[in-house]
Amino acid sequence: MATIVFYAHASVTDLKEFEFYKQDIDALKALGHRVAICTRYTEIPAAFDAMFVWWWTYALLPVLLCRILKRPCIITGTFDFRYPEDFQGRDYFRRPYWQRFLIKSAAKLCSLNLFVSQLELEQCSKYFALNNAGYLPHCLHDDYLKGPSAKRRRALFNLAWSGRQNLVRKGIPELLSAVRLLRDRGEDVQVYLAGLEGDGKAYLSEIIQRLGIENEVHYLGSLTREDKIKMLRENEIYVQPSHYEGFGVAILESMGCGACVIVRDVGAVREVVGDCGFYVSSSSPEELAIAIEKVLQDSVLRQRLQNSATKRAKSLFTFDKKVERLGTFLRGLGIRQE
Repeated sequence: MATIVFYAHASVTDLKEFEFYKQDIDALKALGHRVAICTRYTEIPAAFDAMFVWWWTYALLPVLLCRILKRPCIITGTFDFRYPEDFQGRDYFRRPYWQRFLIKSAAKLCSLNLFVSQLELEQCSKYFALNNAGYLPHCLHDDYLKGPSAKRRRALFNLAWSGRQNLVRKGIPELLSAVRLLRDRGEDVQVYLAGLEGDGKAYLSEIIQRLGIENEVHYLGSLTREDKIKMLRENEIYVQPSHYEGFGVAILESMGCGACVIVRDVGAVREVVGDCGFYVSSSSPEELAIAIEKVLQDSVLRQRLQNSATKRAKSLFTFDKKVERLGTFLRGLGIRQE
């Protein structure tokens, strides 16, 4: 049994709230390893066998420590390598030089980079000339794979951390504008928004009030894991018209829970959704409104996409598959199960 340091520059609350951290911690434990969870450099213990780090920006110091001690160091996360030209978010190329230096150095010097999408694996391996990279996608625990609830409502759902920049990246302003267009056409549409609260909550409220859709939008804020799964299983349609996704964990969660997903073909979204979702080609509220209206009115289409989405999630993104993949990578670094 190895002692593996799980390091993420995040709060203890974040480790509990964000599913992607939990997945990796659980996978390391499922492989029989002791996991020492650290959120600050000063918490890293003196004795360990390997380190598993989330986020390249904060990984260089752990990487250097591991090189000095001759211990393996793995880095993972969503890289956000290159956003579309028409979206002004902070991808790798829009970071300050010193951050790009830290990220590049960590990626080159670590034992292994594990990318959550094939897209970013290919992009980063080529750009940084990496020979230490692999693919380890996100997954779903079994409680996300029970399919839809017997009690369903013909409503829209979205799950996103309400940091302002994140809301913009996820296309929430366009979704809300589409809801207003649908209401003006006489379509009875209800949308439920949830997610860990951030600095964009007031921004979100302002958009809802400006559009006059207070009766159509239900803001739920942060949910417990159980309540989140309940909402995913009870709402028939999940809408996330993102400008970019390095993977799309919430999209995958909704698929496992039996929702029909409406998404844009950006970043790694198609890797997750395949042909099991309804795609819009742009962030246009008008196009999004037409897509939502079609899915709401066509129950045959909606059910077909719901069923195929759940089957895809169960086939490709299970926790057992993640444990198997991770175990193979760890054995390649000389870290074995006992």
